[in-house]
Amino acid sequence: MVQSVDLPRGELNPPTDPNPGRRRLAGLLRILFGVVWAIDAALKWRPDFLHGRVFAHQFGIHDEITTPVIRQWIDLWQHLASVAPMGLGVATAIVETLIAAALLTGTLSTVAYVGSAVYSFGIWSAAEGFGLPWSAAGATDIGPSIGYIIAALLLLAAPGSATWSVDRVLRPHLGRYRWLSAV
Repeated sequence: MVQSVDLPRGELNPPTDPNPGRRRLAGLLRILFGVVWAIDAALKWRPDFLHGRVFAHQFGIHDEITTPVIRQWIDLWQHLASVAPMGLGVATAIVETLIAAALLTGTLSTVAYVGSAVYSFGIWSAAEGFGLPWSAAGATDIGPSIGYIIAALLLLAAPGSATWSVDRVLRPHLGRYRWLSAV
């Protein structure tokens, strides 16, 4: 005999929204952001990245950064990349794949948004060195990861990013952990 679980009224039904187009747009943007992360993840699974052959170049381009705290942070990651390049490569590929999967399916979206913003900040601060030095000849931008941070935080704030998501079904069953999923 299967017992039914009493859910709060209206949990499985989308809230009444005077502008459903915005909810669909937020859902579409979440999915598109997931596609971008999926492409990034696919590139990380290539042998050159997995075996750490790109790390020396990625971290080496920031040798002219002299701000002590930033220099030490980059040196820490440069050291980790030299000690365990394959471990860092595989860990990066796994994290980016998990972020992509969570965004594409809309599973635990709040965790995915915050996690991707924090992870992107790590990439921006270490591998991209905050885009420094900005005064260098040929400097044209502050690095692409800042865009990922902003996109993740905007999706976190956007109402309706749970449109077309697993969160819609999962949220009522999470109990006190409902905050892990988007509304």
